[in-house]
Amino acid sequence: MFKQDRGNLKVWIHFFVPYALLLIGFLGVGLYAYDRTTSLVESHTKETAYAVLEQTKEILDRRFNELETMAEQAANSTKVQSFQYVDRPFAGTNPIRILELKKDLFDYSLFNHFLLNYYMVYPHSEIVVSPRSSYSLRQFYDLEFRYENQSYEDWLKELKSRTSTKTFIPGRTTMYQNKQVSVVTYMQSFGSQERSGIVLMLIDNTQIQSMLHKLDSSNGGFVLITDAKGEIISRTGSKTDSRWASELKDGFNPIDIDGQRMLVTKTTSHYNGWTYLTAQPESYVLEKVHSIKQLILSIMLIGLIFGLIAALLFSYRNSRPLWLLLRLLPSGRMAGGHSPNRNAWDFVRTSVTNLMLSNDYLSEKMDQQVPLIRSGFYDRLLRGHYLSNKDIAAAMEHSRQTWDGEYFAVSILMIAGYEGTYNEAMLTELDFRKIAIRDIIATGYGRIIATHDLGENQIGLLLNDDAVSPAVFMEDVRNHLKALHHRVAAALHVQVYMTVGGCYMQMTEISRSYEEARLLREREHLSEQRPIVFHDEESPALPMYYYPPDVELRLINLVKSGNLPETEALLEQIRQNNLEQQHLPAAVTRVLIHELTGTLLKCCEQESGDNDRQQEEVKSALAASEASRSPKAAFEPLVIAFLYLCRQQHDRKKSHNNQLKQDLIQHLEEHYMRTELSLSELAERFNYAEAYISYFFKEQTGVNFSDYLESIRMNHARRLLKESDMSVNEIAAWVGYYSLNSFSRAFKRANGVSATEFRKHARSGI
Repeated sequence: MFKQDRGNLKVWIHFFVPYALLLIGFLGVGLYAYDRTTSLVESHTKETAYAVLEQTKEILDRRFNELETMAEQAANSTKVQSFQYVDRPFAGTNPIRILELKKDLFDYSLFNHFLLNYYMVYPHSEIVVSPRSSYSLRQFYDLEFRYENQSYEDWLKELKSRTSTKTFIPGRTTMYQNKQVSVVTYMQSFGSQERSGIVLMLIDNTQIQSMLHKLDSSNGGFVLITDAKGEIISRTGSKTDSRWASELKDGFNPIDIDGQRMLVTKTTSHYNGWTYLTAQPESYVLEKVHSIKQLILSIMLIGLIFGLIAALLFSYRNSRPLWLLLRLLPSGRMAGGHSPNRNAWDFVRTSVTNLMLSNDYLSEKMDQQVPLIRSGFYDRLLRGHYLSNKDIAAAMEHSRQTWDGEYFAVSILMIAGYEGTYNEAMLTELDFRKIAIRDIIATGYGRIIATHDLGENQIGLLLNDDAVSPAVFMEDVRNHLKALHHRVAAALHVQVYMTVGGCYMQMTEISRSYEEARLLREREHLSEQRPIVFHDEESPALPMYYYPPDVELRLINLVKSGNLPETEALLEQIRQNNLEQQHLPAAVTRVLIHELTGTLLKCCEQESGDNDRQQEEVKSALAASEASRSPKAAFEPLVIAFLYLCRQQHDRKKSHNNQLKQDLIQHLEEHYMRTELSLSELAERFNYAEAYISYFFKEQTGVNFSDYLESIRMNHARRLLKESDMSVNEIAAWVGYYSLNSFSRAFKRANGVSATEFRKHARSGI
């Protein structure tokens, strides 16, 4: 507690000392003024004028430095640099590049009132671009900005003559946006000599003159600013000839101007070499001396008393927020005087700077993630992944999304003409059209309609608004979508179709509206005469049976492969979905039976062999489709026929597998001694894929091909070792090994002993 009070006292002293020093300085100046009133008033006037002039010079230097920095930042932009190589700015996709360039230019005039506007001028392309507009050079000079009493040709000639410099054009009367304005023009070039561009900045001369007005007097004084060449950039006050100003030195110069004694103050900027000059009548300055002389003592005494009181109050009031702030910040760094900061202000500044940098970094990262978060939010919302409105509200907060309306509905917008296989050119064109459509929606319906990309040629539209009732809301939706359809057709010359789900009040039911719109898209036929379909306008659904094309193809493949269990299961599934779970009309059931009969005929066409039996199955299929039979009675002969063909194919396949197995084993027994014998040779010999031969051999024999071949070779090798006098090397070559080493390793791996030891033990009878 004692350390905290001592810290508060230091902070209070830190605030009080400047006030006390100010009072002491004021008292000293007052005493000196009292003794030497005339000389002091003159000196004080000079110092004040010079200080104000210096301050004005510094302010303007900073302003002009800011403008040059802004110009360099704008000129160094990648899009600005690359656009100087554009020859035809309004041809092809270049208008899009102009829009992107405009978006890339920061509108400095929003916060810098010193700057009216700035433009990127490309003389070669004859185009001018600003953050808010773009023109050709001629349009720019005729409509946006021009000098009075100067033709377009003279201006263009002057513009091109300054393409390699940084130039200030003195204040002139111009027509800017159909208003007469005094403007100081700054031009900075960029790029190469052949493809140069110019940053053209329009500086409000009235802003400069408002600052200069603080320096002149109303009794014949004047203030002016000249550049390094002596040309007047801006001035205020009386219109006196100023050619003599170039001969003066910086500081104070009492001279006669037009028969009047003037106190002239001059200073030169180290930044750009400009001269700032102010002149005031000497008589106007000295007439105040007598009145100041009379008031000086009373002002000093009263000022001293009230100044001390004010210093105490102000130092306490100003230091109190800092006390409270220091209590919130970590105090350990200030304890004991070991802080790396010199004082409390340094500590606060460092802490706040760190907080601001951290906050800016996090804000930047969050801004980068917002589009992805918003896309993910819409995707999950439309698919019904959120379980409650609370979860949706939390997700909306993260994605920076707000909805104020009470009713919700979802529509799916489809761009016509993009069905079938997509290529890169189609996808690129489709992306541009989606962007254009979303811009139209954002411009005209941003509060009511939110968009989400659904992929390919589809955009999801989430409609939200207030209304008296759901019916009124849906009527408003109908009007909005019709208007949107007309706007898209007129602006983009493209046909769009829309399906609209039902209206709901709960956000958790938005997915239901989306599903209704999706089903409408799949079931309804959309055309130019009927481009928008609502859920309540859905056509009455016809009775549908379950037998899609993929199920038919799967049934044919199962019969062809001889897979009896899967065939039975699939036929039972068809039975359950159509004859058990649904009460289909007889006419619809007959259509199903006819399709199954056609499938059976397709299966018969793919079979060969027992033609008599196939004819019987065809007759059964035709009999099953007779209208007099009940659905179940017609279905059973079809099931029997399908299963018969499946068994027939299974038996044929099994017989073929046995024959192939025997052929493979026989081939190995006859050609085991060939060193080049391999799976690839067998595959080529029997006209199968190598992978299939490997799988088939393992499935039929239970061992790998290489293990089976090695077993055959080892049997023959053991027989030769027992019964012949051939050397081990000869036996290795005889049974198909490239080298004695590979044979020896294989023999020992298979028999546990070497070939020599095996022969020795075999002949000795061990």
